Amino acid sequence: MELQSKKELFFNYLQRFSQNPGVFAKFEKYYEILKEENAKINLFSRKMEIEDIWTVHFMDSLTLCETDNDLNHKRILDFGTGGGLPGIPLKILFPESEVYFLDSIAKKMSSVKNFCKLLDLKTCNFVCSRIEDLPSSMRGTFDRIVCRSVKILPLFIKPMMMSLKPEGKIYLYKAKQIEDALLFKHYKIYDVSNPILGERKIVEIEYGKNNNSR
Repeated sequence: MELQSKKELFFNYLQRFSQNPGVFAKFEKYYEILKEENAKINLFSRKMEIEDIWTVHFMDSLTLCETDNDLNHKRILDFGTGGGLPGIPLKILFPESEVYFLDSIAKKMSSVKNFCKLLDLKTCNFVCSRIEDLPSSMRGTFDRIVCRSVKILPLFIKPMMMSLKPEGKIYLYKAKQIEDALLFKHYKIYDVSNPILGERKIVEIEYGKNNNSR
């Protein structure tokens, strides 16, 4: 039997959450512009095979949907977005969400802003800042905070918790190492491993159970 390409593997996975041709088309376009931009700015490792974008980045970004598939009409903060991951894949899948892309590196934020424009993604916001320097106007405003590529440090805990609504949740994307979760009083771990990605976990932190976190 002929082996499936990484693109085919991703599209098969994507069908679990959407069968909209427009969603598929946006991912195809995102792949092309992300590949082109990464040749100019190092948004992700250039050592990886370029086709691995479909699985290592796109599929991995959508593993959150196995635990939370109700992100439309939610305000989401993508903390440490880098090249727009996982925020752009989530925004493509949940177009009625409002996504804030946060990164402290101006070049990366400029790229993400351009990606969203080229993909015609609405209600996207771009914040070039460290999370501990977020303005007070953002306190208590987010339904979800997603973090895929940043090691959580103790100094991040307070600003992350303060940014959430009372019913809000933080989602950390992890593989084998989950030490970040130990910084929170309460957390829940979802195993979203699969043969393509290997060991993957989503760590869920609820505001209501952690609002006095150290």
